[in-house]
Amino acid sequence: MLKELLKPVIDVIIPPMSERFIRIYKKFYLDEVKTHLMTYGALSGSCANCKRLDLKIDTLQCPECKTEFKYIAFQNIRDHMPKMLKVSHERPQIIFVDYDDFKRIEGEEKAKGILG
Repeated sequence: MLKELLKPVIDVIIPPMSERFIRIYKKFYLDEVKTHLMTYGALSGSCANCKRLDLKIDTLQCPECKTEFKYIAFQNIRDHMPKMLKVSHERPQIIFVDYDDFKRIEGEEKAKGILG
């Protein structure tokens, strides 16, 4: 009888948590991000620092300007989710940047420079 009282009434099964990507906003200096950013389009990447084209997703540094890629921005995130999963697994230190945010802020900075 005592054992029955000590037995939990409901057995709770907690499913394993699955890792997901979620947007997190953090302040960065545009120059810091741009200097170390690879933008990735439909088939290949480019260096935001020197504009070198045709880079593979697993490129660690730009072959031209030698900058280390700390950030990656995908032009179409939905099409590249498998690539994001692979990169995040192989390079957990990489930070994914929203491409539209980057281009908008870059455009604002260019406009400030032109208009003063």
